[in-house]
Amino acid sequence: MSSRPETAPTPARRPRRAASDAAMQRVSLIALAVGVVLDAVLIIVAATRDDSPALLGALIGTALTLVIVLPTVIITFLGNRLTPVSMAATVLGSWAGKMLIVILVLVAVGDLASVSTRWIGLALLVGAVSAVLVEGVLLARVRRPLDVEAFEDAEEDVRDPAGD
Repeated sequence: MSSRPETAPTPARRPRRAASDAAMQRVSLIALAVGVVLDAVLIIVAATRDDSPALLGALIGTALTLVIVLPTVIITFLGNRLTPVSMAATVLGSWAGKMLIVILVLVAVGDLASVSTRWIGLALLVGAVSAVLVEGVLLARVRRPLDVEAFEDAEEDVRDPAGD
């Protein structure tokens, strides 16, 4: 028997986030904020017009912007819990789902006179595209370089298929 007192097992520690995961989460939140703020400005501009279809179009476009950007934000927070295959399936599935939603909404409101498709397009362009651009620029800035040594004998390993 041991002279040390028995202690309760310590609960498993939650794994720390890698710096790249934290950077991706921060970038996706900033991109979401930029898209929402720019779409809010567009909604204000549409509301000041005497054109009610413009306001409705801007609101629908903003909702579609959230459909496009929010899954990316959610995936960045779930990503560290997923296996690489699950992560790939989640990204592909979310992309397919959001494209399906956007297409169905655009088809449904395409012929309605009460909704301005031009303002839907403007809201999508301002919100979603700006969010994607912000995300791309910020990810390029926070990218961690790989420390990989070059393989010096690479040319010697290339064999001629003819055996020469």
